[in-house]
This record gives sequence, structure tokens and C-alpha cells, in this order.
Amino acid sequence: MKIDYAELGKKALLRLEDTAQRADLVQKCLLEKIISENCFTEYGKRYHFSAIKSISGYQEKVPITLYDDYEAYISRIVSGEGGVLVSAPSDFFCISSGTTGEPKYLPLTEKEHQLYYFYACGVVFGTVREYYRDLPEEKVFGKIFQLGEFAKTYMENGRMKGIRSGAVYQWLDRDGGFDVSDYCAPKEVLFPDNLEDLLYVKVRFALAERGLRAIHGVFVNRVVGVMEYIYRNWDMLLDDMEKGEVDEKAGVSQKWRTYLKEKLLPNPSRAAELRCLPYKNLRFQMIPKIWPELKYIQAIGGKAYPYYSRQLEKYKGDIPIHHFVYGASEGIFGIAAKMDKPDSYILFPEAGFFEFLPLEGGDSTRPLCLWELKQGGRYEVLFTNHSGLYRYRMRDVIKVVGWYYKTPVVRFCYRENMVMNLAGEKSNLEQLEEAVNRFARKYRVQVKGYCVQEAFSDGMPQYLFYMECAGKMAGNTERILEEYLCRLNYEYKCCRKMNEIGRLRIQFLRQGSFERYEKYLAGKGVMMGQSKLLRLLDTEEKRQFFAAEVL
Repeated sequence: MKIDYAELGKKALLRLEDTAQRADLVQKCLLEKIISENCFTEYGKRYHFSAIKSISGYQEKVPITLYDDYEAYISRIVSGEGGVLVSAPSDFFCISSGTTGEPKYLPLTEKEHQLYYFYACGVVFGTVREYYRDLPEEKVFGKIFQLGEFAKTYMENGRMKGIRSGAVYQWLDRDGGFDVSDYCAPKEVLFPDNLEDLLYVKVRFALAERGLRAIHGVFVNRVVGVMEYIYRNWDMLLDDMEKGEVDEKAGVSQKWRTYLKEKLLPNPSRAAELRCLPYKNLRFQMIPKIWPELKYIQAIGGKAYPYYSRQLEKYKGDIPIHHFVYGASEGIFGIAAKMDKPDSYILFPEAGFFEFLPLEGGDSTRPLCLWELKQGGRYEVLFTNHSGLYRYRMRDVIKVVGWYYKTPVVRFCYRENMVMNLAGEKSNLEQLEEAVNRFARKYRVQVKGYCVQEAFSDGMPQYLFYMECAGKMAGNTERILEEYLCRLNYEYKCCRKMNEIGRLRIQFLRQGSFERYEKYLAGKGVMMGQSKLLRLLDTEEKRQFFAAEVL
């Protein structure tokens, strides 16, 4: 299936504009459709969907939910049972990010794939085309350097599973018909049989493509990580390109060594062209130096990624960024409003049914609808999707920063249960707590208290743990805690492997540090009933207090 990027983009932008102009009507009709289509499911019967005639009726009869409310239902869907949460079949199971222990699955229906493709892909292409409206189409779109790959993994019953960002590509290729001719890497690289590190492989194909037009990633840290990889391995990569070889230091399996030698013949002319770039200043505007025809980069950045956003500015020069989507495993909610405009996402009315809990004043007794939000207001998101989540508490806090017709433009502020997120790894309290517990059991000590903050070493962000422990420890304490956190959070492990996050550090505190902190708060008039369990040092005041308590 060959994609006409300009045509898809045009249709997507027109549909976004049309639905945004009548967002209230679209949302009301969407909820009515979801309720009517699923009234005979087990969940629909339990909550009397057939008797629901309005938004207020929906809010009265259907409870606000969390993942635990669906776990038993989803287990049955995974086993192959139908008609449980939705009438439509679930053909893909998302592995939810930020989980420990057994994986948490979220089912996806065909409708979710269609929406992702049309909005998350289509609007990007449409926005890029508008940005370059004065250029002919063939000068805008062309070869894409796709930073991720989409290994097809399956449940025991044969249905696909994986992460949300890869689901749409597996769906597009469900019958083997996805045309990858516009990607610089072949299909075998984009859809490998097994999950393994193919960074060297993808980079070799990308460097060989002088006419590259786009870099597609999910987060800016991954783009920066790939550029750092190219910079650190510059001589090796060019030597291999020139000779058609694969250096032993590349660390790829024999299968991929053989594959590359067959697919990438010696290319001394391209290697010579790249060697002409002075290595001393290569990092500065490296992307347009290597790929002079590149037109845009797709990657989520902004305030949540300050270090990597700054680094990417150095690498990309004047190349614009499309900051992609605001979404999660549960759904794709919003699309970046413009090129080079981070932290600004148009919530698209067809994504699902939105509700919002006000965090600052207002009528907090009733969740608000999409069109009832106020500019500058902060809200927690409740979401009803097309795949069986009803009034699902996302724990996301967003701020309304503008309007696109009747649809709010929002900035994602934080996820209430998210503690650390330096490079998209999303280490939550559950993961940090378990890592510290395993650490304590390993050393047979009592961790009286701990907290964590972002720190920097040699310009690299890292986790800095402060710990108050009862008992003696010897050995590589930082390495051990790092190992446990890597086991519990695969994304953290990937970020460490890609050198996107520096080595974890531990500072041990004097005995009684947390007690003194409570007294400190009490001295400021903070009642202990208001003092929540401290885990994240998110203010300079907190950081200075614990830095002064270090042994």
C-alpha cells in the first residue's frame, strides 16, 4: 500500500478542522454511538447502557475507573472471549508503559488503528505540507529514517501485541501489504523477526541515503541518542560504508552482518563525501550536513525534555520539528498544533469521549466536557475510548493553552502517578519503590526513607537518590540499584543503553534526616496531615535541604 502523503495530510487537516468546529456535537454523537454499539456487552449490561440517554446519564450510571477495574475483563479478552467490554473484536494488545511484574495489556480495536493512522500520521503530513506550501510535493516528501522498528510479537492466541507507537504499522502490514519503499531501511529491518538492537543497521542505511527527507521518532531523546551514536562511531561507520564491511565493534549478530553485506555494497563515493565534513565541528548542525535535503523531524519534546530539546537544537540547525502527538497506551488524544510548537496539542474530538476533573476551583462536583474548559485551567483527564475503557482515569493533568475552534489546545503537565521522566522512561512510584525494596533486601538493611531528583553529570541527566538507611552496606550499591530499576522499567534500561540517561547515583543521608524534614515543615506551619510521602525533590528548597543532610 503506497501512501500519498500530501493527499492523506490534506484530508486529515480538513477533517480535523471540520470536527473541531462542531466539537460539542461530535462528542455527543460519539458517546451515543459507543453506548449504543456496546449496550449488549457484559459491561454494557452491568451498567445499563441501554437506559443511558445523555451525558449526565452516562456520568450517573457508569463509574470512574482505573486499570484494576478492567483486569479480569481483559484477561478474558486475551483468552479469546468476545462481547466483554466492546462488541468489536480486539486485534491488538498494547503493553502499557510504566508497569512492574506481569505485563498490563490494553486491547485495541480496528477503530483505534484507523484513528491513529488518520490523525497521528495524516495530520503530521498535512502540517508539513502546509509549512512547505511553496515547494513542489516531490521536494517535501521522500525517504524517511524511521528510528523505531516494529517487530511483530503475538499473544498465545495469535493476536498481535506490542507498544502503542508500533501498533499502527503492524496493522498496516497485517496482510503483508505495507509499502516501505519510502523508508530508507528495508522491510526486514522495520519488521524484524525478533526484538534486538538494530541501531547500527538502521544508521548504515540512513547514512547511505543522501536524499533523506524526514526523521521519524517518538521522543526527542531518541533522536539525540541516534545522532550521538553516529558522532561517536563516525570513523567506524564510514570505514564500513567505504568497504562494504561490518566492524566487529558494531555488535550485530551474524545474521545481520550477512544481511548488510548483501544489501549495502561498498560505497566509497558517499563515504568520501561524508569524510569531507570536519569532525571537530560535526555536532553543530550535523543533521543538515549529513542530509542536506532533510525537511522535518518528528519527535515529542518540549518542557518535559529540556536537556534533549536543547541538544537537538544544536544538531538540527533550522530544520523544523513536528512535536507529534499527545497520547498513551489508552489512546491518542491530541496532535501538535503547528511545526516547531512544542507542548501545544489539539485534542481531536473523534479520539474518544473526554471528561475533565477541574483541579483549580470551578464546579469540582461534576466532570466537565471538552467544550466547557477554560483557558489557563488545569484538569485531570477521564477518557472513554473505542476499545472498552469507560470513564478511565488517565491520571494525566493538562493545561488549556489555547483553542482551535471549539476544541481546546492543551499542554501535558504531568501524570499524577509518574515520578521521574528524564528521557521518556516514565519511572513511576511503584517501580522506584520496588527497586528500593529489592535493594534493601539485597543488603539486609532498612531504608528509612528515600527521595529522588534529576541531576547532571558531564551534561548528562541522571537519577540522584537520597537514602537514609539503618545498617552497613558494602559493594557497588549504585550498580545494584541500577540493575533493579532496569529490570523493573524496560524503557529506563533502553535509555541507559542508548546513553540517554547517565549512571544512577546514591547519596546516603545522616540518621534522622526525614524526621528533621518533617520538623522543618512543621516550623513553616505545614500540618503533618498535609505532608505527603516525599519521593520527588521537585523544588530547589527540597533539594537544598537534603543536599545538606548528606553524610
